[in-house]
Amino acid sequence: MKSRNISILTILLALVVFPTSAVETHNTWITSTFSDENSMDVSIQSSEQVNNGQLIFKLTSKGKIIETITQDFTIAPDQEITKIIMWDSQPQFKNYVATVSVLVDGRSVDETSYPFSYGFVVLPSFQVVDFSASSSGASLLLKPRSVSSPGVADFTFQLIQDGEIIYFETKEDIPVMQSTQLSIDWPILLDDNTEYSVRVKAISHTPDITSSYVTGFTANQKVEIDDMDVDVDDFGVSVTLYGRSQVPFNGIVEVELHKDGSDPLVFTGKPEPLTLDRDDTVGIIWDDDLDPGTYKVNIHILTLGNEIVDRYETMLFIPERTSPASQPTKSQTPGFTILLTIPGIIYAVVISSRR
Repeated sequence: MKSRNISILTILLALVVFPTSAVETHNTWITSTFSDENSMDVSIQSSEQVNNGQLIFKLTSKGKIIETITQDFTIAPDQEITKIIMWDSQPQFKNYVATVSVLVDGRSVDETSYPFSYGFVVLPSFQVVDFSASSSGASLLLKPRSVSSPGVADFTFQLIQDGEIIYFETKEDIPVMQSTQLSIDWPILLDDNTEYSVRVKAISHTPDITSSYVTGFTANQKVEIDDMDVDVDDFGVSVTLYGRSQVPFNGIVEVELHKDGSDPLVFTGKPEPLTLDRDDTVGIIWDDDLDPGTYKVNIHILTLGNEIVDRYETMLFIPERTSPASQPTKSQTPGFTILLTIPGIIYAVVISSRR
């Protein structure tokens, strides 16, 4: 009996002194998660450097796997990161369970599930009428679900690339008492010809409901010609451009002069890099005097890939050149004629007075 007590005491001491040998600790864990039929996000934290991490997202209904998405991740010690995925499948069932598993070096270290229903059991106080995004920003159009019972909500715009939030902006305590539009401009530069996702995570205050809305866009260069600030004359052309995208414009202004029976004359100029709401005026001078006649002027804004971003057309008339005015001869000099006439007038007046 005494030996048995000693054995139990030895085991307990071993568990206290060497806890890692008996209990496996997880150094990377899930801190929060959310999912609905549109998207899922998960936040994870780690006390160590993780270079070979993986997240496995699963959407199931009644035990049947509907969709599986895998994402890799890295994380620094004492850092928290958030990963987001968009569900591709169309909702077909009422009840779902979204599960996310965290793997480090191929070993599962944490897992959690988030059940939700397709369609709200309790409806939020607002409706999303339209949600759009582009290379310049995003816009959300809302209306109250009931005019007699307006609500207040928080809306977080998230710009996402490869599952990572690269920019977010929250508008808090927004009353939705009538049609309300929320818009933001991206304050960061975007990559040309790159796919981005945009998610709005909305939290209705009363009732307390969280929902998400997703859209996407392909970032492209975009500039516009200011139609009111284009000048063309016999010396050259000036064109004012406005940036309409957070993808920096890197291209040229090309001007073509077309005259019947002649090959087109082509001139180019380069603006400074343009981003959203920045402008620049490009001036181009004709290399030589243009021949008289009527020209059709085509102004194209081209990327370096020769893609036309914007265009403008007008006409230019160059009149015939006139010959220099002929110089008057001495016999035609008006001043000399007057000098000769004045004595004659005086003489005639004197003769008339004597008579």
